[in-house]
Amino acid sequence: MATTRANPGRVAAALALLAVERGAHVEDELATKAPAGQDRALAWFLALGVLRRRAELDAALRPHLKQPVTGLDAEVRVILRLAAFERLFARTATHAAVDQAVELTRALGVGRASGLVNAVSRKIRMPKDLSAADALNHPAWLLARWEARYGVEAAHSWCRSNNEPPPLFIVSRDDDVAIPGAEPTALRGVWRLPEIVGPVTDLPQWSAGRLWVQDFAAVQVADAAGDVRGKRVLDACAAPGGKSFRLASHGALVTAVDREDRLPLIRDAAARLGFELETAAHDWEEGPHATLGAFDVVLVDAPCSGLGTVRRHPAIRWRRQLVDVLAIPARQGAILVAAATHVAPGGRLVYAVCSAEPEEGEGVVAAFLAEHPEFVRVSELSTAPPRHGEDAHFAVVMERR
Repeated sequence: MATTRANPGRVAAALALLAVERGAHVEDELATKAPAGQDRALAWFLALGVLRRRAELDAALRPHLKQPVTGLDAEVRVILRLAAFERLFARTATHAAVDQAVELTRALGVGRASGLVNAVSRKIRMPKDLSAADALNHPAWLLARWEARYGVEAAHSWCRSNNEPPPLFIVSRDDDVAIPGAEPTALRGVWRLPEIVGPVTDLPQWSAGRLWVQDFAAVQVADAAGDVRGKRVLDACAAPGGKSFRLASHGALVTAVDREDRLPLIRDAAARLGFELETAAHDWEEGPHATLGAFDVVLVDAPCSGLGTVRRHPAIRWRRQLVDVLAIPARQGAILVAAATHVAPGGRLVYAVCSAEPEEGEGVVAAFLAEHPEFVRVSELSTAPPRHGEDAHFAVVMERR
């Protein structure tokens, strides 16, 4: 990396955003690239801010470029988006934002573009005639689907909330955990932290193994299984383990299954929390498990587009296309069919996705029930549009006759 006066936090944000363009997760990148201290907070603020406001930023840059923003070299594109975010949504002085943008060209090895970056960074203004999709920072195809399904007002409100930092929800295995600033929710043992002050791992209750982080909607999915005390429960797609822990805290005898590379996430967290879970490695797309047998409850939180988690994972909105939503139900259906073979007669099957798109939720369930008359629908859960800052999840509870 060339000698530069670029702030380490800005460099880290730029490097993380470049990695995101190659398919990485911004949270993973920032966890390793962001420096310590205030510059660490700056890196997170800038990188997540750019992803949340990308459409507005591109609209502000567009009038000053001779080519589309997407046609620029990745490094130049990232630098200009960072400059636009600082000019429009941060408290950075104009001269500082421009100077740091130019310094970033040297830090990222694209000093040849310093003149362009300097000129464009000085001219950035927010256009007054933004389209709804640009103003709300969501792809037009996704916005149109939400407007048709929930109405314009509700869809736009959801989009605006997705452009803000999400609240943090924490779950306790006890009822007497006191967290400063935490607000109780309608679910027992679940609290909401409106403002995150420092890493949650610094809380004394964390090191004591009394709590874990889990979205409010995900907790509701686990609770949809009903009374699980003393029952054998199969969490078929378990990682990172939150639903398994919630079920175990209610007295279930949990077997957590996922791919081999994901099981350490569950085992490590279970050890910290003191939960005794059975674990097994399996790929449900290959069919049922050979030796697990039957369970009272089977939970299938299937892989999905993740479009219900846009507020927590802002890059998802730009990565997914309609074709992804239309293609994934075949995979989800295969996983559901394989896991359903492990439901005992009279047992329950819970199918869930962290997406509100009907192809991934209702469509998969309808196709499954049409081919498996031994299952009947019992209840449904939907958290879309979200009301408390939670993710948008969909779940259906079925019973085997």
